[in-house]
Amino acid sequence: MLSCKDIADRASALNDGELSGWDALQIRLHLAMCKGCSRFVAQMRATDQLAARASDPGEPLEHEADDRRLTEILSTLRKEQSRH
Repeated sequence: MLSCKDIADRASALNDGELSGWDALQIRLHLAMCKGCSRFVAQMRATDQLAARASDPGEPLEHEADDRRLTEILSTLRKEQSRH
């Protein structure tokens, strides 16, 4: 059985799809039983997705755009937290 430290060490690799089937299965089993790790991995995934969207060069970086992005990021994080 993997420890919570093992999950923290491998969370990025899981979210990036870099783990073998067996390793990913072991982590998913741990996540099914550990609410704290499940939240941690979900928040990492949400942060990665938001960072990718925030770095989109297609949208100008103006103060209003920054405010909209911040509002969107906070909203998404609140939704993620309420699901867990």
